[in-house]
Amino acid sequence: MRPSASSLTSSRRSPLEGLRPYLLHPLALAPGGLFLFRAGLGLVLLQDLLRMLPWWGAFFSDGGLLSRDQVMGLSPPRVPLFFGGEAWNAALYGLLILLALAYTVGFRARWTGLLAGVLALGLMDRNPWLWNTGHQLVPAFLLLSTLLPLEAGYGWDRALLRRAPPPALVSLGALPFLLVLFAAYLVNAAAKDLGSYFLRGDAVAGALVSSHGSVLGVLLMERLPGLLPWLSRYTFLVEAGAPFLLFLPFWPLRLLGVLLLMSLHVGFALFLDVGHFPFVMLSALSLLLPPQVFARLPAPRLPQAVVHYDGACGFCKRVSEVLRGLLLARAEIVPAEGEALALMEARRSWVVEVEGRRYTEGRGFLGLLLASPFRPLALLWRLPGFPWLADRAYRLVADRRPSPGWTLAHLPHRELRPNPLPAVLLALAFSGVYGYLSWKGLVEAYRGVRPEVSTTLGSLGLDLRWGHFAPTPPGRKDWVQAQGVTVVGQVVDPWRWMLLGEAAYREEVPRFPVLLSGGEHWRKFWWGTWRGKPADEARMEALALYLCQAWNRRHGGAERLHTVTVYWGTAAPQAERPRLKPMRSEVCP
Repeated sequence: MRPSASSLTSSRRSPLEGLRPYLLHPLALAPGGLFLFRAGLGLVLLQDLLRMLPWWGAFFSDGGLLSRDQVMGLSPPRVPLFFGGEAWNAALYGLLILLALAYTVGFRARWTGLLAGVLALGLMDRNPWLWNTGHQLVPAFLLLSTLLPLEAGYGWDRALLRRAPPPALVSLGALPFLLVLFAAYLVNAAAKDLGSYFLRGDAVAGALVSSHGSVLGVLLMERLPGLLPWLSRYTFLVEAGAPFLLFLPFWPLRLLGVLLLMSLHVGFALFLDVGHFPFVMLSALSLLLPPQVFARLPAPRLPQAVVHYDGACGFCKRVSEVLRGLLLARAEIVPAEGEALALMEARRSWVVEVEGRRYTEGRGFLGLLLASPFRPLALLWRLPGFPWLADRAYRLVADRRPSPGWTLAHLPHRELRPNPLPAVLLALAFSGVYGYLSWKGLVEAYRGVRPEVSTTLGSLGLDLRWGHFAPTPPGRKDWVQAQGVTVVGQVVDPWRWMLLGEAAYREEVPRFPVLLSGGEHWRKFWWGTWRGKPADEARMEALALYLCQAWNRRHGGAERLHTVTVYWGTAAPQAERPRLKPMRSEVCP
């Protein structure tokens, strides 16, 4: 018998169809991973913005370290958004905080991520000497996340979906993240000195002894020195090997790769002071957690709730659906009938039935919570006055039901689109450009990179030359101290006073250099100024004058500063006396 055309087509396709799941496996994303990535990245940005608020005047105002004109002359901005007046800049900063919050909760995540990424790039341009790799990655990941199906992760956008997302989604938007993470670790490993990181194993000690070592890291170095060589070797082996596991078509191996890389960043967060870099990378790695991991998590045992709503009210039905999605409640939504209808008409309220009880008005939210993983929040109704507030909030909305047009515009049914064509094209284009840069970094140490590639990636904040603590860590203690002389000749340290509240000037080797580094933003401002380039000279002058200003705002009369000299302090690991190099001396205005 002659085979049919359909059977021939099927037989020809079968090898490719059989390989397809394995080829696409690295691009498979879980809704849980998308949520962890989005919430983690949003919280990192939000936390950093709030932490910088006390230093707003120092970092971003004309009366602080560097004026707008100085920055324009030293480092022309790519995104000159924060070069307006003080009120304009403060308004943009507040908007960025709101966008970070909206992104975290999943409200229009693609748009809020795009806008937050652009604003974050603009903020970085206002003072380019405050940011480490983690800060650069935040706007880059925000912009790249617009290529992901973020609406599948738990949040407001997911609550508006017409149907619940599947447990696994294949998205080409994952490809840029795979490439960035692969390059981050592999190029970093290739740039490291084999002797320091593996043969001798002294790299971790060289990092912990510097101003990047946290207090906990210094204590680890002092009490468990024999462990440090093994941590050096572990770091090198994981960076060199684990990235390959991310591309393997077997989920247990991919999970192993993700967990190994996560373990590095947990260590960085505990024992190093490198800003929020570990948390940014943990967020990005959580995106790659295999869907099978979430499928194997035990589902909570929840009671079944039934939401009875006014069948003639489209707004009532839609709000019930959105609340069910936000609370992840196990609930059926039905038009009110029989006894439920009578109760609804008597109380002019929805009726939520769960565990044999019926709840109305504000207590209807309590009923939904009882059928939700957020059940512990039901304890709020035990607080004095909270039930009354919940009832008033319900009546405020229920007595002013919006029109069907408003409901359709603000609570629309949305469809999940994992691979919209623009996102696919942008993901492929970015992957090609970034793949080129990464290859140059791996085999040629970034020599000969085409300028248009650097310009394109630089506009996203991703013209990153990986090689942290490479080829070797500093291996020395380093810090900043300042010698201020008052108008009556008293010597103080305005830098120590600004950071720690201690004004005494001391020439000693600090046990914890990180405490005199100023933290990640201040450290980045003074780090590398010993090179003596024009921007370095300007930064040291700005730091000395700012210390004058900060001290003299709080001190008057005989305590006013006349001069400030900023020193870069260094010391070998076991040295008892510091080496102090004067970086800048200024007469206070």
